[in-house]
Amino acid sequence: MRYKNILAALSIAAALPLAIHNAYSSEEAKHNDATAEAMHHDDDEANPNPNAPKMHHDDDGYPNAPKMTEAEFAKGSKIFFQRCAGCHGVLRKGATGKPLTPNLTIDKGTEYLKTFIGYGSPGGMPNFGSSGTLTEAEVDLMARYVQQMPVTPPEMSMKDMEATWKVIVPVKDRPTRKMNKLD
Repeated sequence: MRYKNILAALSIAAALPLAIHNAYSSEEAKHNDATAEAMHHDDDEANPNPNAPKMHHDDDGYPNAPKMTEAEFAKGSKIFFQRCAGCHGVLRKGATGKPLTPNLTIDKGTEYLKTFIGYGSPGGMPNFGSSGTLTEAEVDLMARYVQQMPVTPPEMSMKDMEATWKVIVPVKDRPTRKMNKLD
């Protein structure tokens, strides 16, 4: 019974970053790349995606965080949930990767963070810039993004989470006894 509980918890933990990303980006996916790029460059235009994560502002206690538009913040959130949340955690408090909360990242500075994101580290941080995974502009965006307050992920009920699951092997068809010959 204990193993089933652990397996269920691990399944939920593994699905959470994807569910959060999907919640944030479902509406954004409907826009084409040209529209998204135009939104990225127009600092005065409000973000038309009502489901996009909203950034916290200076009254949150981090007035030294670099400035970002709502559209830049939304794009940074999308990239973070696609590329970074698996290691650094949904709230950026750390997991297998180190914490990326503003109390730590602001002191590092944008240039340091750009180098770290762009070239990675021997400790396991991928080289997102030099590998071509992120453009130079996206590396800059992410260096500024991790200096902002993390967004609060949307809450999902167990029913909502289960609705996102894809059952590959129905429960009735799953093994109930040891199937390998390893001892």
